[in-house]
Amino acid sequence: MTRPKEHGGGQAGPPIAGDPSSFPSDAELSRTLVAANRMATLSTLTAEGYPYGSVVSYATDALGQPIVLISEMAEHTVNARGDDRVSLLVVDLAGDGDPLGKARLTMVGRLELLDAPGELRDRYLELHPYASYYADFTDFGFWRLNTESVRYVGGFGHMSWVTAHGYRDAEVDPLADVAGPVVEHMNDDHREANVMYAQVLAGLDDATDATMVGIDRYGGTLTAETPAGPRMARVPFGAPLSSADQARPAVIELLNDARQRAAR
Repeated sequence: MTRPKEHGGGQAGPPIAGDPSSFPSDAELSRTLVAANRMATLSTLTAEGYPYGSVVSYATDALGQPIVLISEMAEHTVNARGDDRVSLLVVDLAGDGDPLGKARLTMVGRLELLDAPGELRDRYLELHPYASYYADFTDFGFWRLNTESVRYVGGFGHMSWVTAHGYRDAEVDPLADVAGPVVEHMNDDHREANVMYAQVLAGLDDATDATMVGIDRYGGTLTAETPAGPRMARVPFGAPLSSADQARPAVIELLNDARQRAAR
């Protein structure tokens, strides 16, 4: 059986309104998703060759490689010492809605024991302070996943393989830490602005409502309600942002732009 190349037997969904070219690359989205999370599912191979999944906490090094602290008594450690080929599943669980419509990725690579973790130990304990209780136990060790490839899934119909080189070279989005609060604020307090973004900037003149579902250095992503059904829309900023404190001015600038266009 060959793998289908399209969902729904080839029935295409409506195109994304606005400027889809302003989306971050999948490599950027992957680096940002890994940086934004702290828990993942580590899958190792048993001696019999079966995949064995377990939940782990992780931090990342400067290249985005996950660092885990695991015990020699754990089954996944026994497996990794027998076969260092592993995968790590990271899922974006924020917000409501269908979990299969949310971003997730699987990192494939080899697990390496770090004899001298140095600053990576400090980084891990900064994110997971509770682990300081057992971090120095003789049976615990810090391991790094040396990524060989990444399978990124951004939702239904959006998926790609990201190379190890592409993943390492990509930047974490500077808005990653504030994106959630910004989106929540726009949906709770500025719904009319979202609608104007969809109608004026994304060209969905008949949009009756709009919800912001994401924001990044390049722009904002919306879902709009129209008489023909829901549509996704993308509105770019005038220029890429370089820091989180630029988010609010950029969103206001989008609104000013929309008002000026609507008044013409």
